[in-house]
Amino acid sequence: MEKLLTISSSPHIHAEQDTQTVMLWVLAALVPSGLAGVYFFGMRAFVLMLVCVITCHLSEFVWQKLAKQKITINDFSAAVTGLLLAYNLPPTMEYWKAIIGCIFAIIVVKQFFGGIGCNIVNPALAGRAMMVVSWPVAMTTWTIDG
Repeated sequence: MEKLLTISSSPHIHAEQDTQTVMLWVLAALVPSGLAGVYFFGMRAFVLMLVCVITCHLSEFVWQKLAKQKITINDFSAAVTGLLLAYNLPPTMEYWKAIIGCIFAIIVVKQFFGGIGCNIVNPALAGRAMMVVSWPVAMTTWTIDG
């Protein structure tokens, strides 16, 4: 008897965890780094993280509302993007520049390509790349901790 194979699109392996659970675990894994950032660089680092996470969430929500798409901010992927982008910024970064980087990461890099799982590059790193090109001095000026 010949065994027939089924051809289908990915994913081929399914897990019990949904996207929200995975993203919450990623956020939990990122907490120690955030605490270290606050310890070494002060509350400004915390505020920068907060600004980035809130901006990414709002950007995703507003875009999905305007585009009449399903609202997916409850999966926390935007929070992960915001936190990763904040971790890639100097603690002295102006908040308005961080906001522009977050909007670029979520709307241009993530949402224009179809949302989570459809983007061709990591949104946080693409946001960082855009910021390095736009503000090279601000992005390469590092703060001594303490």
